[in-house]
Amino acid sequence: MKSIIRFFAFAVLFSIGQKGYSQDPNFQVYLSFGQSNMEGNAKIEPQDTVGIDDRFQVLEAVDCPEIGRKMGNWYKAVPPLCRCTTGLTPTDYFGRTMTANLPKNIKIGIINVAVGGCKIELFDKDKSEDYTATAPDWMKGMIKQYNGNPYQRLVDMARIAQKKGVIKGILVHQGESNTGDTLWTKKLKIVYDNLIKDLNLDPKKVPLLSGETVNEDQNGKCASMNKIIATLPQTIPNSYVISSSGCKAASDNLHFTADGYRELGKRYARKMLSLLGYKFYNGKEFFRVHAPIGFDQLNSDVPAGKIESITYESKTVGTVRKATVYTPPGFDKKRKYPVLYLLHGIGGDEKEWLNGGSPQIVLDNLYAEGKMEPMIVVMPNGRAMKDDSASGNIMAPDKIQAFAVFEKDLLHDLIPFIEKKYPTFKDREHRAIAGLSMGGGQSLNFGLGNLDKFAWVGAFSAAPNTKMPEELLPNPQEAKKKLKLLWISCGDDDGLIGNSRRTHDYLFKNDVPHIYYIEPGVHDFKVWKNGLYMFSQFLFKTVDQSTFPEYTILGEAAQTNIRNSKYPQILPDNKVIFKIKAPEASKLQIDLGRKYDMARDESGLWTVTTDVINKGFNYYSLIIDGVAVADPASESFYGMGRMASGIEIPNKEGDFYDLKMVSHGNIVIKKYFSKVTNSWREMYVYTPPGYESGAEKFPVLYLLHGGGEDQRGWTAQGKANLILDNLIAQKKAVPMIVVMLDGNMPGGGGLKGFNENSLKTFESELLTAVIPFAESNFRTAAGTENRALAGLSMGGLQTLYTGIKNTEMFSYLGVFSSGWWADNPALSDPQYEFMKNNATKINSNIRQLWISMGGKEDIAFNNCKIMMGKFDQMGIKYKYSEYSGGHSWPVWRHDLFMFAPLLFQ
Repeated sequence: MKSIIRFFAFAVLFSIGQKGYSQDPNFQVYLSFGQSNMEGNAKIEPQDTVGIDDRFQVLEAVDCPEIGRKMGNWYKAVPPLCRCTTGLTPTDYFGRTMTANLPKNIKIGIINVAVGGCKIELFDKDKSEDYTATAPDWMKGMIKQYNGNPYQRLVDMARIAQKKGVIKGILVHQGESNTGDTLWTKKLKIVYDNLIKDLNLDPKKVPLLSGETVNEDQNGKCASMNKIIATLPQTIPNSYVISSSGCKAASDNLHFTADGYRELGKRYARKMLSLLGYKFYNGKEFFRVHAPIGFDQLNSDVPAGKIESITYESKTVGTVRKATVYTPPGFDKKRKYPVLYLLHGIGGDEKEWLNGGSPQIVLDNLYAEGKMEPMIVVMPNGRAMKDDSASGNIMAPDKIQAFAVFEKDLLHDLIPFIEKKYPTFKDREHRAIAGLSMGGGQSLNFGLGNLDKFAWVGAFSAAPNTKMPEELLPNPQEAKKKLKLLWISCGDDDGLIGNSRRTHDYLFKNDVPHIYYIEPGVHDFKVWKNGLYMFSQFLFKTVDQSTFPEYTILGEAAQTNIRNSKYPQILPDNKVIFKIKAPEASKLQIDLGRKYDMARDESGLWTVTTDVINKGFNYYSLIIDGVAVADPASESFYGMGRMASGIEIPNKEGDFYDLKMVSHGNIVIKKYFSKVTNSWREMYVYTPPGYESGAEKFPVLYLLHGGGEDQRGWTAQGKANLILDNLIAQKKAVPMIVVMLDGNMPGGGGLKGFNENSLKTFESELLTAVIPFAESNFRTAAGTENRALAGLSMGGLQTLYTGIKNTEMFSYLGVFSSGWWADNPALSDPQYEFMKNNATKINSNIRQLWISMGGKEDIAFNNCKIMMGKFDQMGIKYKYSEYSGGHSWPVWRHDLFMFAPLLFQ
């Protein structure tokens, strides 16, 4: 009896003690155990003992007088991190990577208990004693350092750690000694379950990360065990396998080298960081971009808010209606609170969020972390009709209409009732609205339609009831002034993502600050709960709108991707994520403005995120082991003298080349035989809307590409047809035919081989082959006044040469990003001499000589500047335009947009 009393007394004291100390939630503790690869087999090198953040600490699990450490005390995590004479371990670079990629207020603690050569049975507290009895003597010596019971030592140290910090995860590396044991996952589950129980942990919040043995790609002797390890998540739902693929092995093919341990430790950390919701934010403050593991799990240790059902009289509907209300922990009727109105989907009601999303738990946990302002959350029934149940045909017209009617019910009945019944602020700055699916559409419609009522608006997977953007937000400037936060989120595999995308595109083009958040997922509560977690943290605080583009997990697939290719993806700030599977490659780079080295993961997936990329069209190449090739995930374009990948980056100023609901012209591809080159050649011809059905004759613009491109460039890369369609529809340009020919002449060799002979050949090709063919095959208006010639870069030189020498043929000349070379007087001086001698004729015949550049960053800028100086000296009349963007297609698209309205007027 006395022993029982003593036991209960101890239990009570222990329980009091557990609650009596103050844990630091920012001190994250990780338990690690296993065999030799976890204790560390590689020699500790000088680089492993320097540059360690003070925030990374180890709790010594054994006495180590030789290095001045005592069991149960915390020390800066200078290796060894297991026992006194062990080597480098994955936990070394796990901790380093964690501290390097977490906010500076977060500390990392490691407890490492490992025994070389042991089976998993050593850590089963019910089998440990029997296992130790039969262990070899060399192993018994290591076990003895843990007082004969490594499992208990791990638990004892973990309890000490819990006085300061919070256990966030468990790392294990074991399996070599159990190779082929199909029961290994169940045996590991026994150890994991015991740790969870003995340390009073929540298994949904404490993941298990298990590393593979030396991989078969390193000729691992126990690599077959990895097939068993791979099945671990089937036994332990909250477990994750850390691949060892590519991690260098030692000569025994059982252990890793120091480099191998470093990489493996980083992989453990990357997975844990992902589970914690953190984003790698290069060079800046780190923050969460998605909810951490366990965010929606009940925590009995944190204060809880209150859920209640209320009724209110709705004059709009003519009945008494229901709503669910959440009041925050510590709710005080003597203070005022802001209010979030949280709406459900088409098949739900005022209880849908409670039943599927547990918002009260999500919010309680956020309050406990200090990440959220106290607020009242009102969850109404958004189906404003007398029978507002989610029964029968939920798609019936009257029920769909009831979701629109709810706007009046919300504004005139529910909000006044809430603000009378509860102590609330009554201004727009303290009122938010958000919802999922149909409720997301309502939130956008009602919130943006009533900016005098709401300053915070959120939509999670908005449904098709969302108004078209121009109707949704007809005055973007007002929204910019009044909105504190506009949040739009959706799963990347949600079939309704188009509703979110079109709204984002409109906001982007009109410079309305907002968060466009894309995450992996479909149309379900996993996505919506994460949306609530992220959105609610912004509410009723000062927000930094400059960080908005960083808040997303995924980007949008580029419109230039091959169908169904998810990558490359464009992030809201126009950075690009590339992911390419190439397990056999040794080095991958992306050449896009500059060369970006890609990082390889354990599965052979290479990843990189670029800097901000220039708006509009950009060429890029995939470089595999030094060979530049087109990315198979992207459309290819003839540019740079070969087929290359291209990516279209969103451009706020690119409305003029968008595909719109206007009449469209046609692109006709024509083959013709050239006597100049004695070969079949090809031209692309744009005919304006209505050309096929009429008899009218049209003026012609002969439009030339640049070096390394061909006749396809102006339509594929330049979108010339769409530019003309839009200009003609707006009556800003006269309908015209545009002939886009191949300016590459035999023997010319592009710009490298550019000389007067190639220019003469081009002149002959244009005058004696192209123009006669065009005028005999298309309804072209006769006369010089109905011909224009323009080109970019190399095409600009061809325009200067042929157009200036033949002013009786052309009345309009356009020179884009070009100019006679200052360092090639043998070519340039005769051209200037001709112009000097014929200045009067040139000025008389040419109605418009239009010269444009892509700013100082354009590679032709200096040549053009020198050339225009000579034109000024000669008295040659011209107009100059400049559009920042360098020597690139975004500039040349804009050039055509500006030049075409000047023609044939």
